[in-house]
Amino acid sequence: MKDTVKKEGKKKLSVAELSCYGIGNCIGSGIFVSMGTAIGFTGRSITLALVCACIVVLFAYAYKTLMSGMFVLPGGNYSQSALLQPPLLVGVTAISSIFSGLAFAMYGLSVVEYASIIFPQIEPYGKFVAIGIITLFFATTFLGGKFMGKFNLIMVGVLILSLLVYIFAGLPQVDFSTANPMSEGYFSDGPFGFIMAVAMMSFACQGATRPIEMTPDAKDPKRSLPKAILIASFVVMIVYVLIAIVTAGVLPIEQVADKNLGVVAEKIFPHAIYVIFTLGGACFAIATSLYGAIAGVQHPMLATIEDGWLPSVLGKKTKKGYPWVMMLVLYIVAIVPVFVDMGLDDLISLMMIPVMILNLINNCLMFKLLKKYPDAWKNSFFHMPKAAFVITIILAIIADLLISVSLFTTLEAGDQYFLIGMVVFLFAFSFYRIKAGKIDLKALEMAKEQAEQAAEESLATN
Repeated sequence: MKDTVKKEGKKKLSVAELSCYGIGNCIGSGIFVSMGTAIGFTGRSITLALVCACIVVLFAYAYKTLMSGMFVLPGGNYSQSALLQPPLLVGVTAISSIFSGLAFAMYGLSVVEYASIIFPQIEPYGKFVAIGIITLFFATTFLGGKFMGKFNLIMVGVLILSLLVYIFAGLPQVDFSTANPMSEGYFSDGPFGFIMAVAMMSFACQGATRPIEMTPDAKDPKRSLPKAILIASFVVMIVYVLIAIVTAGVLPIEQVADKNLGVVAEKIFPHAIYVIFTLGGACFAIATSLYGAIAGVQHPMLATIEDGWLPSVLGKKTKKGYPWVMMLVLYIVAIVPVFVDMGLDDLISLMMIPVMILNLINNCLMFKLLKKYPDAWKNSFFHMPKAAFVITIILAIIADLLISVSLFTTLEAGDQYFLIGMVVFLFAFSFYRIKAGKIDLKALEMAKEQAEQAAEESLATN
């Protein structure tokens, strides 16, 4: 009993600390990558689009937030999936990790886009520079997580400082006479353009639910995690709106539409600070995301291979334990989009749409979960009347559909077919691995039982 008490006492992360974790995982490259494109869709109403995007994303991931207020699941996202999803969907979620290389391509191209502002001579060789950057970051994974962690910490610090300087230097130069939503420059492409901007910026607003990963270390998780998710979402919204006010309010809107933040930075900063912001702020922001994506995919993907969802050959390692086959496959997935001239907005769509489809299914499964655990819902942080819950899930489904359908319409016909094929492949391959006996269904059932046991134990603490 004493050991249990001591272990429980180690759950020390407060709401503030968990909120910071969510904020840190949300504010990053997305705002640098997608804001110019979104402004091209809706003009100065980008500020309202960002408010809507933060709210839409919160609903799109409603199942995660609602479950965090119902149960204490030490396995975080993994335990949530085990408790909520049938085996086929577990497989789809697991196998989709192989397409995370698309994110690496996007980040590599974005670094080149910003770096070429300062060094225009690299623009004709943008593909090769992007591949070189991706190659360099993959190569550093040989040095281990400790090196990556230290380097990443430095870049995060520079990123945060750069964004703060951008906001405080830019706000005094904003032409607030254009702040009237009825004035020229707002809703430039009408309602559809505004919806497209919301869908595009949803990429930058993800991450606020990441505190769920810290469940084992959270203090009073059923209350602290929901609060942290809501606080992180609100803070991110405020920061993004301030960035949007500067980006859309300093220069005429036609000069910033479909451009990156460097255009505005050049206007508001002295040249030396502008160079530091572009290289240290924008490039580091994107680089931190590239580092985080490469580092973060290794262990989940290895677990996917060990569970049988992907061929075992992908798990081959060097004598020092480096999963070279898996990393080589991810590297190939990352560089192919660079060679075929896939745009940043296309890459965002290809990454976001499958996630939103899975979110839609998970949100629908919440009806079954509440029926199975009525007491957990009764004591939940988010407990509400049944009618309100139904409305919440309906809004969540609408949010998932809004993002998916809107982004799908931006794709060329060829990319649409590729996306459809990718989604069909995920479900078909998951089904094949189960039917071929490649999956230890007993292990899956055991994981589900462990999640259910954790759920029951969390009820006993109410």
